[in-house]
Amino acid sequence: MSPLESYRIIDCRHGLVLFLAHRMMRRLVLWDPVAREQRRLFFPPELDNAQMFFFNGAVRRPARRQGWHFQVALIARDALCTRVSVWLYSSETAVWGNINSLQLQSIQSMPQPSTLVGNSFCWLFTVDHGCVILEFDLDRQSLAVTELPPHIDMEIDFHKLWIMPSQGGGLGFIHLSQHFHAQLWKRVPDSDGLAVWVPDRAVEFGELRSSCKGDFLTLVGFDEESNAILVLTASGVFMVYLQSTEFKKLSDPMSFCHHYPFACFYPAASEA
Repeated sequence: MSPLESYRIIDCRHGLVLFLAHRMMRRLVLWDPVAREQRRLFFPPELDNAQMFFFNGAVRRPARRQGWHFQVALIARDALCTRVSVWLYSSETAVWGNINSLQLQSIQSMPQPSTLVGNSFCWLFTVDHGCVILEFDLDRQSLAVTELPPHIDMEIDFHKLWIMPSQGGGLGFIHLSQHFHAQLWKRVPDSDGLAVWVPDRAVEFGELRSSCKGDFLTLVGFDEESNAILVLTASGVFMVYLQSTEFKKLSDPMSFCHHYPFACFYPAASEA
């Protein structure tokens, strides 16, 4: 990466890190720190007309394939914040796929990185009537929007929500409350077969609370590999494993910023 440009991290998954080049604002940079390799991706041509504006993205290795096999999704909105669009780039074709769009109202982008749920990239953002999850199905290359429960207040809960897979592998999220308590939610079919949100399980972080100053928790990241949240407290940043509630300290207290857990990618050894 050029030392003359500034970069903003967008996503990190499967040993790959995705950056936005700030100065040029027309390309993404994909980096494999272990292999010390990079790829530069110019934006789709639809973003060259000053009518669409980039605001998030995601990266993954399909089926954990080794080498430079990857997929990158890019999200943009229109100038009126009423339409959201997604493009998918595949290293196998070396081109951006067809645009997928949805009409929404008063889109407000959120800097939170994506979560991979099953075979879908998911992002959290707000519209005029509340908070929604945007799902991009990588198999069907289709978009869907799921509203969060109506009691979620984004003005209060902005840093207390994170999308994550439920225990069954479906769509879910975590909602932090005061006093080191959290509620997991999952999406399940009701008696009529319609998908609804239901509480999954409550999580108490009692041992973490006894090790920290103050009463606040702020979500700053999620580790998909270990199903662990990263939280900012008055005593520092901690990684908390949701299954056991065991935790470890990552850093001393700092100002708010998102964290992107990085895991090295090792392809499975082939049989002789």
